[in-house]
Amino acid sequence: MKIPIQNLYYLLCFAWNYAPQDLAMDVGAIPASSDVLELCSYVLATGMDYLFRRGLDQGYLLHEEQTARLRGRIHMTQTVRCRAWSRPQAVCQFDELSPNVLHNQIIRTTAESLMCVPSVNSGLRDRLRTVYVNLAGVSIVPVTDALFRRVQLHRNNSYYAFLMFVCRLVHSLKLPTPVAGEERFRDLLSDEKIMERVFEEFLRNFYRLKQQEFSRVDSAHLKWAVEPIGQSNLDLLPEMRTDVTLRSETRTIIMDAKYYKDALREHYGTKKAHSGNLYQLLAYLRAEAASLPHVKPEGILIYPVGDSEVDQSYLIDGYRVRLYTLNLNQTWQEIERDLLGLLSMDAARPTA
Repeated sequence: MKIPIQNLYYLLCFAWNYAPQDLAMDVGAIPASSDVLELCSYVLATGMDYLFRRGLDQGYLLHEEQTARLRGRIHMTQTVRCRAWSRPQAVCQFDELSPNVLHNQIIRTTAESLMCVPSVNSGLRDRLRTVYVNLAGVSIVPVTDALFRRVQLHRNNSYYAFLMFVCRLVHSLKLPTPVAGEERFRDLLSDEKIMERVFEEFLRNFYRLKQQEFSRVDSAHLKWAVEPIGQSNLDLLPEMRTDVTLRSETRTIIMDAKYYKDALREHYGTKKAHSGNLYQLLAYLRAEAASLPHVKPEGILIYPVGDSEVDQSYLIDGYRVRLYTLNLNQTWQEIERDLLGLLSMDAARPTA
């Protein structure tokens, strides 16, 4: 699928719950043919330029040293073990303000990884090297998913949150390599599992920020219309959770977001929607109607594409169902127009 790199940036911003204009980052300077690692390199280097001007976040870290000038508290065991008292000195422990905090460590490690990627152009590689050098004294750490959960951010260092998303994306794309120091990455746009999650979160946050008609936009948990027979365990039933549910006083739209390299399947020479996706959406609509019978829910099955567009509406079992492909290979203004127009009750336009 072909997606201009600027559109991918906007997609990621909304998926991470940021309005792109709030970050004041001009991605127009990136060639449209750039890949996701070049995008991450640009965002990381540009974000760190801002942080270097503003001042790096620092934290108090426990430091221990043998000194004749007492400070903090004396570590008696170490003082005796080192015979420091005979000089006369003592081993002291004290808190010291340092930039060697976890989020700076992750950024320096990520910059080092991206510097080794062949597809990153020389200009961006130089900027990453500047980030790496300016973070001298900050440790390189093995990055894992668990490490990101340990990062502690607050109001005064909230800008780091966006850069942590970028670093997490880079490390999620890493592939294991047999050679130490060699970096290999999978293609983000070809990873249907990651991109489906990104696309789903993008839609949910986009509609939270950009439309006024629906007061509630979330991922709704729906209940099965089920009663156990005998001692049957209901916990064995799968969770029924929508990707995006938009609710107002008079309308409910359930949106099921899917991501495939080929949105429509070829079946005996005819393109068709994925049958499992349609069955899933109908199950959501029936469960929603059972819980709120006064509002007839509508369903939208939406796929991102890079070329052809499909917009068709049907009545299935009495529910209005719309099959829609969102063309991501157009200007961002056109993408916003299409997404906001998708909420309209107007009849679908003919297949392109």
